[in-house]
Amino acid sequence: MNILVTGGAGFVGSHLVDRLLKENHEVTVLDLWESQDIIKHNDNSFYHFVKGSILDDNIIPSLAEGKDRIVHMAAILGTSESITTYDAEQVALVNVVGTIRILKAARKFSVPKVVFPTSPDVTWLNPYSITKQTTEKFSQLFNKEYDIETIALKFGKIYGPRERWLNASMGSPFNYQFLIPSIIIETLRGNPVKIYGDGNQKLEYIFVYDVVESFVRALKTEKNLGGEVIHVGRNKNYSVNNIIETLEQCWDRKIERKYIKMRPGETSTEIILDNKKLKDLLDYELKWDLIKGLKETIPYYEQAFKSFDNS
Repeated sequence: MNILVTGGAGFVGSHLVDRLLKENHEVTVLDLWESQDIIKHNDNSFYHFVKGSILDDNIIPSLAEGKDRIVHMAAILGTSESITTYDAEQVALVNVVGTIRILKAARKFSVPKVVFPTSPDVTWLNPYSITKQTTEKFSQLFNKEYDIETIALKFGKIYGPRERWLNASMGSPFNYQFLIPSIIIETLRGNPVKIYGDGNQKLEYIFVYDVVESFVRALKTEKNLGGEVIHVGRNKNYSVNNIIETLEQCWDRKIERKYIKMRPGETSTEIILDNKKLKDLLDYELKWDLIKGLKETIPYYEQAFKSFDNS
């Protein structure tokens, strides 16, 4: 297949690009930066990188033409960051208008399937969460009215190697703080880990290799799943405190905690993803439990800490 991956230089996108190229698909990545994780593919004739924005009408049509699939990952991320770092209009422009432009290009050039990630249904009032729920509705609209097969994969907290603790420190123009990398890096620095709220807020934690497998199955399935929103989880969630305790167990280190007030745009909540559609429609159950995933993740950040934090 000939596949366009927007946001393909990022954490999840780069892992997916690795897998698609390994399976000899032709892959075009559209992103604002070419990360070290995909530069390695520059000598692969099946790999193409285009630097640019999903809002650029001069780029999107030419990239959509002739594609068999589009994976749309480009977005402004971060629940709290979408309030404290970005303007709400900017978040809506990239996340909602950008998605609409991808869907319009898919319609114009008869791309049969568009697959994209979305976030759990939450009551959090922040631009990121609001825009992700809005894009689900637009994807279902384009499926119903324009016969584009759109599939939304709904994830909890994705973690694993290559997730940035501070993207700006690794060459990216973005700057987000993610939980598990931050815990590991701050502990290596000898600092207490900042915990927002009481640490009892709960999410599903999904290892990145399971995420990639879900995308690949959605891209390949011959079932018409147009308009479907598929939860990718195992009906099991963990609190932030649970994550720290499990890291201590896997890593054999004591992690010092510092509890501070909840970040803007977030509340203490519990989110569980129903994996029935994942089993029934994509014939998949997650393979990576939390302990196995953390044991795969920790060495990556130990090495990253040596490479970047001491440079």
